[in-house]
Amino acid sequence: MSNLWQCLEVLADGNYVAAEWAKLSGRHFATLRSTFLRDTQKRSRFIPCPHGCGCEHEIVEHAGGRLVGVCQCETWNCEDFSVSMTDATLLTFNTAKFGRALCKAFECDAQETKLRPARTWQIGTKFTNSVPVLLTIQDERALFRHVVSELSARLRQPFILLAPTSRLMDTVSREILEASKAGFFDLESNINISAIGNLSAKLPPGKLFQAFAPDAREITSDDEARRLFALLKALESESNYRKAPVTRVFQLYCLESQSRNAVAKACRCVPSLITLRLKSIEKRLGRKPAELRTLSTHFEKIADSLTDPNARRIHRRSAIDDADSDDER
Repeated sequence: MSNLWQCLEVLADGNYVAAEWAKLSGRHFATLRSTFLRDTQKRSRFIPCPHGCGCEHEIVEHAGGRLVGVCQCETWNCEDFSVSMTDATLLTFNTAKFGRALCKAFECDAQETKLRPARTWQIGTKFTNSVPVLLTIQDERALFRHVVSELSARLRQPFILLAPTSRLMDTVSREILEASKAGFFDLESNINISAIGNLSAKLPPGKLFQAFAPDAREITSDDEARRLFALLKALESESNYRKAPVTRVFQLYCLESQSRNAVAKACRCVPSLITLRLKSIEKRLGRKPAELRTLSTHFEKIADSLTDPNARRIHRRSAIDDADSDDER
């Protein structure tokens, strides 16, 4: 096995030397090591044999502090080898940091809470109705089923459950989740990890979790969509932003599901300015921008309003205004 997500299910519950993490995470080890693993400052007693025989060598300290891996097999098979302090140091998975990265990737409101089931955490909430977003890391099917049962019994409300893979999901666990109107999403299918450890959702989070968006606020008519869009146009008229007009930001971020960085690049400004625009949109429309993404299909009939002559004039002016400093109004 050489798979990042299965590696987490096997090793994320304890402390292991780098060689064990590297064996199971494969090509992802360097990324995992630099981003989500941390030194425990403790030295392991054993280290895997570097010759691949499957045995473990005891780490023995010789004179002068030199560390040596000594074969422990009844029938001695392997040569002793030098062990660096780095290789002997136990590493542990930084679950809190990983949870925050997932929260950002799935555009959740962060809320870190350790829950009662072992190796289970709430990492945030989603949408204006604060649907709990939970992470569990288990290595046995029975333990996973126990977590699903306990969460369903204790929460008594819909929730979003994340796990590294779907290999522990069975019919019983699925039925329990369906009865609780909860949803399961495995990270292996829904998260990308870059070479520098950045996590990103493979699908726009608003669409991925659309079933959990608040029904009471769902747009059900063109009139309601037009009302919201009129509020957006009024906001643009009142603000008259020179850079990153709110309708432009709305189109790129909410309708096209582009990231803040991508929207900033398209608008030729800094990401912090896009954040300010999104906050203005949320305040005026009364909906989080991520929630508006789930409703994008309802805006299709009025999308041509985004490209009216006045809007094009504003977009063209902002595109050539590269020399101006960022407008943080």
